[in-house]
Amino acid sequence: MDVEGLLQSVIRFSNFMTSRLVVSGVVFYVISGFTDIGSSTEGFLPDADLLNQVVQNYQTIFDVLGVSDFALLLIFFLFLTTIHLLYVIFNRIGEYLPPAIIPLSGWEAIDDVTLTAFDILREARGEEHTDEENQRLYEFKKKLREIEQTTEAKYHNEIEGVSAAFRIAKTFILFSLCAWLYALLSGRYTGDMSILLAILGLSVLTALYTAFAIFRANYERTGLLRQEVIGQFLEFARIWAPSGYQQRVEAACAPSRDLKPAHFAVIVPVYGTLDELVGDVRRWRDKRLRRQAGRAAIQSAALSQAPLAAILTQKASDEVAPTGEPNVQGH
Repeated sequence: MDVEGLLQSVIRFSNFMTSRLVVSGVVFYVISGFTDIGSSTEGFLPDADLLNQVVQNYQTIFDVLGVSDFALLLIFFLFLTTIHLLYVIFNRIGEYLPPAIIPLSGWEAIDDVTLTAFDILREARGEEHTDEENQRLYEFKKKLREIEQTTEAKYHNEIEGVSAAFRIAKTFILFSLCAWLYALLSGRYTGDMSILLAILGLSVLTALYTAFAIFRANYERTGLLRQEVIGQFLEFARIWAPSGYQQRVEAACAPSRDLKPAHFAVIVPVYGTLDELVGDVRRWRDKRLRRQAGRAAIQSAALSQAPLAAILTQKASDEVAPTGEPNVQGH
């Protein structure tokens, strides 16, 4: 039995449920402040007597109706489904709330190293390289791809976890701000208004912390990936290329630019990021302007040739007219 795998599964399930319970608990707490149900809230926690009375009433109803264990299990799953749906909704809303954080892809992080180094390795063999050597270079590139995939998988859970927390924190900022403004304007909120501001402040702090954690995790990911790839290139060059080419490969493996492990962006539903949308709109506009300019040039050329054609036509008619007209003076 894989005890370590079992413990990891338990931890993931605990995190899975804890995050959803926190989201749904805060949402229900805020909504309960707008619902007049008597002494439903006292400070942070609901009234214990009221909760006990509600539980006893439901238990009495179940006993009278003879509700089976299956019905109780169904009610339990409906409760969990409601909690999960709230989490999913908050996560999806936060995905499109600006700003979004887009991590740098692994292959893009090492392309300035791999492109030049591969050219040097191919050059080291000259034009006499065999198919076996080409296959070896292909296998080496495939190994680098596997290293990239392994590094991405190593940091996937960490980055995905803080990214989900960042998206939910953004949604909580919007949710708590809207709730506070509505409570301030309507005056219908029966709870403590300062709690709404506390939720807003904690949401802002959580968003800032998770954004920093996302950049830090991606910085470690790209740094580890570049280190692994550069090490593979140096080891491969020692057995593949002469000493002169080894020095060139070592120089090419030095980072040529500062990498941003992630960048802020605005997500556009269905399409992608706002920058990509603006770029495509600009390209479409430039293409349309070029078409209009081409049509205008053709029209102007046609208009400029029209007077010349008219002159040539008039000249041809003047040359034909004397031969076709009768000689009146001769008669």
